[in-house]
Amino acid sequence: MIYLRFYEEKRMETFELVEEKENILVVMKTSEPPFDYLAEIEASLREKHYIGVVMIDELLHSGNTEERFIQGYFDGAKFDSGQFAFELVPKKSKLREPVCFYLYQDREGLEYSILTTRQQKLIEHGCII
Repeated sequence: MIYLRFYEEKRMETFELVEEKENILVVMKTSEPPFDYLAEIEASLREKHYIGVVMIDELLHSGNTEERFIQGYFDGAKFDSGQFAFELVPKKSKLREPVCFYLYQDREGLEYSILTTRQQKLIEHGCII
């Protein structure tokens, strides 16, 4: 796995790129839309000389809904903006783990997230949502 981090000035908010086999998972660690960070994500992918499918987990922006995961294609230079689509990810998928692990460690971030109290409690107890 490869982890790349982008830090904002205010609150050390980050996204991570997690390389799994041929694909990359971008874990958004902010409640802002991932498209606000597209240039930074593209720069990180270019540094890795990556070409292929990218999955974005935006749990903190969209909640645990059908719009949580976005799939796109990175051509080595930029995303094909017409190719972004919401992707349904099974409840038992390992793609759900990284952001939950991050929130388990960042209790303040979890507390101020858009997640329901029940979802927060599940993550506090180490569950993956």
